[in-house]
Amino acid sequence: MSKPTRATRFIHEAAKRFINSGGTVDWDSAYSTVAISCPDCEDRFMQGEEADTFIDEMRATCKRFPSLDEYTAACAMAEPYTEI
Repeated sequence: MSKPTRATRFIHEAAKRFINSGGTVDWDSAYSTVAISCPDCEDRFMQGEEADTFIDEMRATCKRFPSLDEYTAACAMAEPYTEI
């Protein structure tokens, strides 16, 4: 995980909650897939346009906040999927 800054504090908090719950997120932009896994909830698999949108938003977040690494951004974005 990257070091939190004032601008990325809430993103880091969401990512930490996701990671502490045992969640993982894996993506492959070449195959347009995203897999979100968490022990206490149903796994989520995205492909095609839905996965591309997730990956594009993750990369846009990292571009906006250069101190943020992709895994932290992906974990923060995956957290709402585990709350369902």
